[in-house]
Amino acid sequence: MKDLPIEGFDRYISLGDNCEAGLQFWRIGYDESSIFRFTIIDSDKLINIIENDFADIFCKENLIPASVDHMIRDIKTGIAFHSELYSAVDTSSGKRSFRDDYDFDEVFAKEKTKIAYFVRKWRELVSSKERILYFIKKNQLSNREDAESILNTFMKHYPEHDFQILYIQPKSLYEPNWGYERLHNVYVDYLAPYDNTEEGADVQGWDKLFSQYSLKKLPGKKKIKYFGKKLLSKFANVLGG
Repeated sequence: MKDLPIEGFDRYISLGDNCEAGLQFWRIGYDESSIFRFTIIDSDKLINIIENDFADIFCKENLIPASVDHMIRDIKTGIAFHSELYSAVDTSSGKRSFRDDYDFDEVFAKEKTKIAYFVRKWRELVSSKERILYFIKKNQLSNREDAESILNTFMKHYPEHDFQILYIQPKSLYEPNWGYERLHNVYVDYLAPYDNTEEGADVQGWDKLFSQYSLKKLPGKKKIKYFGKKLLSKFANVLGG
């Protein structure tokens, strides 16, 4: 069965895995901010956060440095965030720790306020009348049950929410249409790999998705050449942090 275009969404929202979807939004000029847009998060952690309505997210005692200087990991929720709580590796011990050349409490307070804003924005979004398209991408072999769990979590907690979910994988993992009304398994030729981001993203594949599952109001084009190489490379090692 040929996939039919599904058009007229009010917003695109990334559900994470890593930052690739958010960067592709940026490339086409779509700058909508959201809680998971530039995070690294596994599906089970995403489900737990929704199940618990963001309880205990971004508490100071749960934050540790991730494996790159500009990211931190919340060990309670399992999310890695971009952050100005910078860290560095001690050359003698090899241990990564937060740097001491800034006021940790001051930066934390600023970022805690930002996270609280994003949580409020999420709650308003899922309670609104807007039509939302969520993106989640998986480089590795995943499975239908993983996608179903995300769908079922949304249906359980946001029963009045008007949404669709794109579950994006490389064509090497192709399966026939799963046949769900609100969940669509879709494919690009390749996704930007975690450990070799020099190959970047399948821009044509992403553009096809943006065309097939289009916004009501198209963003102005913003050409960001080679952003994949320059920015995605910063995220390549965080999953193992």
